[in-house]
Amino acid sequence: MSIVIVNSFFYNTQTIQDGLNLATFPEGTRSRSSRMMKFKAGAFKMAHKAGAPVFPISIVNSDKVMPAGWMMAMRPAYGMAEVIVHPPISSDDKTEEELVEAVRKSMIEGLPDDQKPLR
Repeated sequence: MSIVIVNSFFYNTQTIQDGLNLATFPEGTRSRSSRMMKFKAGAFKMAHKAGAPVFPISIVNSDKVMPAGWMMAMRPAYGMAEVIVHPPISSDDKTEEELVEAVRKSMIEGLPDDQKPLR
C-alpha cells in the first residue's frame, strides 16, 4: 500500500471523526451492465474505524440518464434518475464485513430488478 493511500485513509477517517461527511461510491467505478457490482472495502473501513453511521443511497436509472462513458462536462444528461436515501446503518455494533453486507442489502432493496446484482 502506498504512503499516499495510507495518508488519505487516516486523513479521511479523522475527517469523519471530526463530524464532516464523506461521500463515496462503494463499487469504485461505473458498472458497464447497469447492475450493482461488488463493493470495495475502503469506505467501510473508514466508517467502522471512525464509529460513524453509513447512509446508503440507491440511484435508480443513472445508467439511462448518464450511460457508462458519458462525459458530464462534454454532453448534457437527459432523463430522470431517482435518488433513494435509506435509513442510516450504525457501524459501531458491527464488524466491517457485517457493515458492508447491511449497506449492500439496503441499497439493493431500493433498486429495480434490472439494476440488482445477479448473485
